Amino acid sequence: MSIEERRNLVVSFLRRCVRYANDSIERKTERGDEEEEISRWSAYRDFTEHAIMEISRGDLDSWFEEE
Repeated sequence: MSIEERRNLVVSFLRRCVRYANDSIERKTERGDEEEEISRWSAYRDFTEHAIMEISRGDLDSWFEEE
């Protein structure tokens, strides 16, 4: 598997994580859950989106190299 294929696989997974986080934030907001819990999910989502950006740009390609 090429680096690009590995990168795309991870990015696809992380995008699903972002969707799950967004759905969780929405559910927690509708239920009136504590802001601290919603904040944690927001931070997780934001970090994951940042990782997607770095992976997509190729910044972390060294992580996908064969050892």
